[in-house]
Amino acid sequence: MHAPKNIHDTFFRDAMSRREIAADYVRQYLPEGVTRNLLLDTMTISKDTFVSGDQSRHYSDLLYEVKTQGGGEGLVYFLFEHKSFHDRFTALQLLRYMVEIWELRRKQRRKCTALPLIIPVVVYHGGPRRTAARIRDLVTAPDARCAAFVPDFELSFQDFSPEAETEIKGTIELRLLCSCLRAKNDPTSVRRVLEIFHLLHDLGDDACALQWVATIYRYMAGTMDIDAEVVQDIAHRTLSTNKRDTVMTLAEKLHQKGLMEGKLAGQLEGRQSVLQRLLAKRFGDSILDIRLQERLRSATQEELDTWAERILDAATIDDIFTDCAPD
Repeated sequence: MHAPKNIHDTFFRDAMSRREIAADYVRQYLPEGVTRNLLLDTMTISKDTFVSGDQSRHYSDLLYEVKTQGGGEGLVYFLFEHKSFHDRFTALQLLRYMVEIWELRRKQRRKCTALPLIIPVVVYHGGPRRTAARIRDLVTAPDARCAAFVPDFELSFQDFSPEAETEIKGTIELRLLCSCLRAKNDPTSVRRVLEIFHLLHDLGDDACALQWVATIYRYMAGTMDIDAEVVQDIAHRTLSTNKRDTVMTLAEKLHQKGLMEGKLAGQLEGRQSVLQRLLAKRFGDSILDIRLQERLRSATQEELDTWAERILDAATIDDIFTDCAPD
């Protein structure tokens, strides 16, 4: 099964929007000298996002406000990087987001005389193993005096690619999240699936736990390439009755959805083929235009129906594809 582009974004946001999981991540993966200054039980998620549309395919973000020791305010900014290739310049992009966060805070609190602390956290689960490059690693300076002019900051970077040595730790929920991120780039590994199901076994059987089971299974179904019967056998051997029933019910729903989507895709392809033949018969070689071919391939069923109705009355092929029906 091919994962939709936003499956990683959906999974990450669903998990890390839960304050207890985000707080546990901070507790487990940031230095103790930092976390002791943060009142993690005060973490509050912000609705703001700073990843622009053109970057949303490879990045997701979450911003948390948190109180600090002494009554101050801090921000924890999670940048989730799910590229399949190495990007040396992530820190530069992170710096831009941090500046945008500070500018937003200035607009929101015009009388403020200081900026809040931002702790940047990068969560990476791409294909190749990698380490974090800081701004100072990206700028070439002839000596230390010149290097002093380079903006620089610490960032928390965790690599959950399959070959990385990052330890998976924390609560069961956090370990499930990190284990799924690692398994995604090892899609044929039954061992990874077994590890995840053994963690699911340790969850309770209440409604919240069963919802978490469903979330994990959806992500695995969208990212792992393992025969469904193998996964169902693992579920029977490792999970309680309630959890197993949740997995089986969801597996059947996803199967039926896949069949339906395949059927609809076939119907849509048939409509595209018929319309293409009609256009070629009416307008000749004009239909060979690459832009028109692409428009046909990306059309919805409603658009295809509308264009088919216009063929008899249209004077030119452009009349078919105009936003308004021809007079």
